[in-house]
Amino acid sequence: MALAIGCAQSRPDAPQLISTAQLAQRLNDPNLRIIDARGALATYLQEHLPNALFLSTETLRLTRGGIPGQLLPPERLAEIFGAMGIGAENEVVVYSSAEDAFSAATYTALALLAIGHTRVAVLDGGFEKWKAESRPLSRAIPRFEPQTRTAQPNPDLFRTLEWLQKYLDSPEPVQVLDARAPQQYQAGHIPTAQNLFLRDLLRSEGSYSVWRSPDEIRDTVRRLGIDPARPLVVYCNSGREASQVWFTLRALLGIEAQVYDGSWVEWSAHGLPTTKE
Repeated sequence: MALAIGCAQSRPDAPQLISTAQLAQRLNDPNLRIIDARGALATYLQEHLPNALFLSTETLRLTRGGIPGQLLPPERLAEIFGAMGIGAENEVVVYSSAEDAFSAATYTALALLAIGHTRVAVLDGGFEKWKAESRPLSRAIPRFEPQTRTAQPNPDLFRTLEWLQKYLDSPEPVQVLDARAPQQYQAGHIPTAQNLFLRDLLRSEGSYSVWRSPDEIRDTVRRLGIDPARPLVVYCNSGREASQVWFTLRALLGIEAQVYDGSWVEWSAHGLPTTKE
């Protein structure tokens, strides 16, 4: 992706992290689509980045088998993004807010990759950094011609409950990361899971937050004893916050990881074993 600043390890089809300066240079690119994923329509209507399209991550989720917060099937995701005017050829930048630790942006990026749309990036610093730098904002609602999208599902992005159960008990068990707050993790988590709180991957810079450097994050991952060569699955309560840790590992460190979409909600609903250790 031409506007991205991915790390050296990233493949061309990996999600990317971009700076506000880089996005500012491309605002008038007709091939660019920008998604405001902050989630509150009133906030979007008050001000947003120029030409940004509104999207709530709840639009991308449903209740399946009684379990809420599950990502929609790829075909329905493709229909949603196509209706917004996002075609297969478009580059997409998603932003959200430090309030959600940018997880709404990374979850939207994950949904795009789930339909095979690989030209996607997340804005470092989100809306707050853009505004703090006095960059242009707008109230205008952009209109793009709807596109017909055909999903090309990427099954390597996700792991299911059945998969996780199987490989937790294998001779070389899968590595599991819990993206929730330490208090939630300590109250109970999936056996063998280690805590990597998504907010610990960010640093504050005055009125906004940005991602920590790859070296800082790599040190954190190393201290947890994570082996990049072994299977690695990330979960949270319902998949959204896990997407931020997944994105960080993939985009900044080039580490392959998968998201357990059902996450803690599904695991606990099935009454499966948990631990506080």
